[in-house]
Order: sequence, then C-alpha cells, then structure tokens
Amino acid sequence: MVEPPVRSVDKALAVLQLLGEKGPDGLSLVDIAQALGSPKSGAHLTLSALRHRGFVAQDRESGRYRLGGETLRVAASYEEKLSFRASLLPLIRRLSEEIRQVCHVGILDGADIIYLEKVEADRSVTVGSKIGGRNPAASTALGRAVLACHDWDSGALRAQLGGTKAGPLPGLGWAHLQDVLAQARARGYALDLEENEPGIACVAVPVLLNGVPCCAISISTLAGETDPGTLADYVARLHALAAQYLVPPLQLPARPLR
Repeated sequence: MVEPPVRSVDKALAVLQLLGEKGPDGLSLVDIAQALGSPKSGAHLTLSALRHRGFVAQDRESGRYRLGGETLRVAASYEEKLSFRASLLPLIRRLSEEIRQVCHVGILDGADIIYLEKVEADRSVTVGSKIGGRNPAASTALGRAVLACHDWDSGALRAQLGGTKAGPLPGLGWAHLQDVLAQARARGYALDLEENEPGIACVAVPVLLNGVPCCAISISTLAGETDPGTLADYVARLHALAAQYLVPPLQLPARPLR
C-alpha cells in the first residue's frame, strides 16, 4: 500500500469520506477513531480542525459528527460549475452540424485539459480526443484559450503548468508560450496548429461563468484543409450561435479577451 504523503491530511480526507457515506445520522467519536485505527485523541484533533473550517458539524445533544455546511457548499459550487455541460452541448452540436467539424468542451485541470464533451463531424475528421481524456493545456487550443484569460507572469505560469526550467513541454519554451497566450488575448481566440496532434488544427474560445473562465469550446479540423481565415470564420460563427444558445451567467467573452 502506498504511504499517504501527508498523514494528517489523509486522515482528514478519510473522515470526510466516512461521514459522507454515513449520511445525516453521523458517527460518534469512538466510531470514527475505530474506523481510522486511531486513538480518540488523534481523531478528536482531526475533527476539531475540520469543525474549525466548517467541513464537519457536531450535534450538541448526541455528540455525533456529520458533514458540515462548508462541505456541501463546496460540492454545490463544483456541481454548478460542471452544469454548464448541459447548456453547451446543444451549442456545439449545432456548430458541428453547420461547419462539419469536430467540436469539444474542455476544462482546465492543473496542467491539463479534460475533455467534457465531444461532437464528431459528419465526415471523415478523426481526432484522438475522448470524453474524460486529458491533454497538456500548454499545447492545446482549449488550454491556451482558458490560460489566455489571465496575464501570467513566468512564475505563476510555471506554478500552474509545472514542466521544467526550459518549458512546460519538450520543444515548447516558456517565452514562446507566453507569446502564444498574448496573441490569443489580442485576437480573442487560441490556436493549436498541429502542436497537440499531427495533422489536426484547432481553434478555441473560452467560456465565462459569472465573468470567470470555466471552460473552453474548440473546433478541430484537418490541418491540410484549413487556413487562418477559415479558423477565424469558425470563431465568428461560434459567437453568432452563442448569442442564440447561451444565457447568463454563461457567455463568451468580448474580443479581444482582455
């Protein structure tokens, strides 16, 4: 079994899992200590820290512990941010139908983009992405579109994307990536011209939820069949359809991005 990197954090997460599985009835201190294989004093210390942050609540009469309001608030906030999938799917279906290209919705997760939705083209355009799959944010139009919403300094960008001193990915330096993001901010959309997948060109636009970038929409096509003007036309069509399909708090940003 892999040793948890930080034992106290692992114990706190285990407590949240226990209480989540138990539900509103909660658990006693003894029950929690036994489940953790921990003395009551150690379990009480963990519970006290979680109570301080509102992640655990204690019933005054029974003394039993249950999940606190902060846990529910965080979960609800996360679910709200993912609910945009249902709103964006009709939009990218219509867009794909009109332009006959592959369309995606992706969310930034650390150094990666996770594909939340994918609509295939009604012709032979094969893109290697799959729903739930990941690709490096630095090399994808989706990732660059979200990253371009912020004017990163080199330290913050490295903290977000990791990588090495030379760059986030082999062959992609930090200075070049910052230039790419600056260009995306200036024109209002991000490009990936065969940098993530050979033979595939992508263009992407961020999506805002309450004014904050929550994900991006991309259009992927065969690189040999497109040019910068065509990709810009796809973005214009996306904006036109978004005006029909999206309602606040979801919206596409004005161009340029900043």
